[in-house]
Amino acid sequence: MQRQLGFSLIEVMIALVILTIGILGMAKLQVTGIQQNQSAYMRSQANLLAYDIIDRMRVNRDAIDSYLQVSSGTAEADCLASTGCSETEMAAHDLSEWFATITRELPSGSGIVCRSDKAGDANGAPDCEGNSTDNPIVVYLWWDDDRDGSVTQLTVSAEL
Repeated sequence: MQRQLGFSLIEVMIALVILTIGILGMAKLQVTGIQQNQSAYMRSQANLLAYDIIDRMRVNRDAIDSYLQVSSGTAEADCLASTGCSETEMAAHDLSEWFATITRELPSGSGIVCRSDKAGDANGAPDCEGNSTDNPIVVYLWWDDDRDGSVTQLTVSAEL
């Protein structure tokens, strides 16, 4: 009987192929996990932004209409100065800061605030037709989700 002194070349090659497939699978899992983590982070940021503008509206109840159906904001007053500003100027200032934060935190981010009794249509377009004061405040946010290249939408509704 002859003793075997080592692995044959074919056994080494098969082991190397199996090891390579395992390493590639682990790398794919890592990449997918990072993408999912990034998507979850963006959704968390969008939630924070939606509740941020809702909280600003709660503080400035007398100027709620100044927050509605505005798609971009520019500060009309320096509301951080000691002299202060009116409720309408504060709303413009809040919207300016909010839109700047959306642009900074969400890739290709945009948003709108309105009153609506519906959440929007099937395509995600906001339904801002019902601006009755009886309708809840609805915040719509959109951003580009790198995970699948599509636009992601978040809708938050609140009673003030």
